[in-house]
Amino acid sequence: MKKTGYFFFCFLPLFASIGLQFLITFPIMGFCMMGIFISNILSGTKFGYEELMQQLMPLVTNQDFSMFVSIAFAVSGILIFGIWYTCQFHGSMKLPAKTLTNPKILLGLIFVVPGLQLISSMITVVTASFFPGWMEFYESLMESAGFTASPSLLLVLYAVLLGPIEEEITFRGVILASAERALPFWAANLFQALLFGIFHLNPIQGFYAFFVGIFLGYVRKRGGSVWVSSLLHILYNGFATFLSAEMTSFMFLVLFLAGMYLFHKNTSPESINQSLEVSDM
Repeated sequence: MKKTGYFFFCFLPLFASIGLQFLITFPIMGFCMMGIFISNILSGTKFGYEELMQQLMPLVTNQDFSMFVSIAFAVSGILIFGIWYTCQFHGSMKLPAKTLTNPKILLGLIFVVPGLQLISSMITVVTASFFPGWMEFYESLMESAGFTASPSLLLVLYAVLLGPIEEEITFRGVILASAERALPFWAANLFQALLFGIFHLNPIQGFYAFFVGIFLGYVRKRGGSVWVSSLLHILYNGFATFLSAEMTSFMFLVLFLAGMYLFHKNTSPESINQSLEVSDM
């Protein structure tokens, strides 16, 4: 495949990931309907279409259903895009034990998280000041997903663990690997971050996801594995889910710079094992 082909190929994983989120809803909804059928048959209750819809709608409109769909999507995405990444781009899905157990690298990743959160918050505030309607839409999405209350186990499983891994394999794995065949790394990284922002399907989250995506792409490249950027993504989402911003902006900045120094100093281009051979299509 030529460079132009690899550039346009980057859109395919994006559309596939968005489509998978919708497609995975139907089998789960089917299981819900099956459960309603079995429950009514066992209880001897007669029911028609209207009764079925009355029992089904409360199930498919609650937060747990949304989280089950999200978890099923993440698991499916990890498998599908993980196979895609390894088969076409020869990307390694092995855990880089040496990197992930290096205390200086781990400390560096932990330190940069508060700074990323601060910058994300600043981007959100600026965007919301110009487009308040976007902020209202974003807040309604977060509320419907359960982020405004105490996080449920299902939400934590998806938002903090499975979701970040799926997104890293898709965007910093398949898409970035394809983009690097068409563009220099800096441009490929900006492009995958742009698609990452679009993937979130709402402007507020899209703007700060673009920034975070750039940094995650750098971490994947410098760390040599999607698992390194996955760890940072997990820490970032975990911080947003569990911790409140009680530190001063100055401390966020100091930690961010210290984390950048530790991570950059203890990784090097020579350690990157992502110089991949590509299988033509």
